[in-house]
Amino acid sequence: MPARPEDTDTVLEILDEAAVWIIGRKLPSVWKPGGFSREAFLEQISLGEVHIGLADEEPAGTITLQWTDPIFWGEQQPDAGYVHKLAVRPAYAGQSIGLEMLKWAEASARKAGKRFLRLNCLAEDSKIRDYYGHAGFLCKGNVAWPKAMATLYEKAL
Repeated sequence: MPARPEDTDTVLEILDEAAVWIIGRKLPSVWKPGGFSREAFLEQISLGEVHIGLADEEPAGTITLQWTDPIFWGEQQPDAGYVHKLAVRPAYAGQSIGLEMLKWAEASARKAGKRFLRLNCLAEDSKIRDYYGHAGFLCKGNVAWPKAMATLYEKAL
């Protein structure tokens, strides 16, 4: 469901819980609890880019879907949707909620006339790279980013 301004705390809580889980498992990450910008999320929510994944009517995850990504992908044809901040609350891990949110993003991008769904992740995180590979995304190389090296993934729709 599209996030509303009053859902901002819920979205930030989901991301913080995911960050704590990642850090607790000593996985590579640039995510830090409390490190997500409330102002940036309020702006993205107002643009209709932030969504909440539900499980039994409870907020279980979040995903941001945008139509450009100049930071990681540079200037591109307007033929793709770009996924960011995909996160699932640890209490819902292993229930395919992340995959369902990715399927939703694929359908949304397809409905918007896009040919691809793209995303990026931390290049050194082999676990998340495997996750996206198993979800049908193809590696499109690495790109330097001020915080770390990122790996780009793309899925044809």
